[in-house]
Amino acid sequence: MNRPRSLLVLVCCLGAACGSSSRTVEPGAPSIDTFAPAASAVFVGDRTQLTAVFSGGDASIDGIGPVQSGVAVDTPVLARATTFVLHVQQGTEQARATTTVQANYRNRFRALAPSPVARTGHLTAALPDGRAIAMGGNSSEAINLPDIDTTQIFDPVTETFSTGPRLLFSALAAEDTALAQLANGGFLLAGGGINSSTTLTGHDGDIATQVFDGTGFVRVGNAVTRFRADARATALADGGVLLSGGSTPLAIPPVDRYDAGTRKWRLVGNMLLPRVEHSATLLRDGRVLIAGGVTCCNQTGEFFTESAEIYDPATDAFVATGSLGAPRGLHAAALLPDGRVLIAGGFADVAGTPRLSTEIFDPATGRFTPSGDLADARFSFSAVPLTDGRVLVVGGKDPSTGISVSQTQIFDPVANRWNAGPVFPDATFAATFTLLTSGKVLVFGGEGADGFPQPVVMLFE
Repeated sequence: MNRPRSLLVLVCCLGAACGSSSRTVEPGAPSIDTFAPAASAVFVGDRTQLTAVFSGGDASIDGIGPVQSGVAVDTPVLARATTFVLHVQQGTEQARATTTVQANYRNRFRALAPSPVARTGHLTAALPDGRAIAMGGNSSEAINLPDIDTTQIFDPVTETFSTGPRLLFSALAAEDTALAQLANGGFLLAGGGINSSTTLTGHDGDIATQVFDGTGFVRVGNAVTRFRADARATALADGGVLLSGGSTPLAIPPVDRYDAGTRKWRLVGNMLLPRVEHSATLLRDGRVLIAGGVTCCNQTGEFFTESAEIYDPATDAFVATGSLGAPRGLHAAALLPDGRVLIAGGFADVAGTPRLSTEIFDPATGRFTPSGDLADARFSFSAVPLTDGRVLVVGGKDPSTGISVSQTQIFDPVANRWNAGPVFPDATFAATFTLLTSGKVLVFGGEGADGFPQPVVMLFE
């Protein structure tokens, strides 16, 4: 009579998370004793080490590669809470364990060495390799020109700037050039600056576009709608870009769409309302929420609207959705981790009355709900989604004083509450705030009280 073979059940529960495999294995088959990090929590942008003790097979950690039993290995730079998966395999037999490392913010600004080139009115984009590129604007390189075609690359390892590739034509933030980060890690610039050469941009009124492909800039076709300023560029899930609204000088309704495959633009139609100074936010399902802004026209001319609509890239259709709680424009919008959209601040009317209220759009219901008030009135500010799910509101000017706002605020979507953030030291107006792949936020440039470009470089971390 055959005797039953002895059996072993392997269960691994390690670190801040429990990754378990429960299975029947024969003695000598893959087995994991421990799998743990040197630190269960680090600060964003830092690393730690992982050590696995195992037997009975070859092992690897997803995202890291092969490992030896008892030998520590470095993690990549951690931007967010990250779960690592260990596999130990021999033939068809496998054991598996997980461990999670938290990545937390210090909630501080740290000043870096000033940039060799000062800029304001520039644009900054994150690159997939962890670097960032600052482009155009008014620069100390040519202080008398409103905008230029030079760029700088920020290296997160050395925390310094170096010269980058030249733009094909100059760029100027806000009304002239719109930026969209593409799904492939590159980005698109729509529109040239005031100083753009007509030999490059085409005829007066053309909205020329250029794409950064990882090494340099490539000219792509002009947008269909001409003579528009202050349009909103929104990256689409398919790698394309939506260019909505703007002014000529009154608010206009046309929307153009860029196809990354053909590198051409086409007119997709009109929004339900003409809009400028609105927000256009990509939702998780690929649609775009278009909210608020200035529209045209009533008996007194342009006015701020509370209306919102959704663009569906599958059908090129615009459909009305629930309205904002109150009219607003020049506000900030940020996508939250659960797919909702935070709308904050801005102006209430063309007279410049500040809007302190904030609200959240839920795409599941199509409705906006209140989410508290900002502590400080501000315009032309940024709302940066942090890697821990919170949103940093930073920068801008106080509409009543014209002074740059130094106080920041942080929205916690879990608690649905605003909290005071760290003070933005030596606050400059029109600085750019760019989320790096490390989870840190690069703060660069802006104008001082004298209106001249500044070489300020900081990290929010």
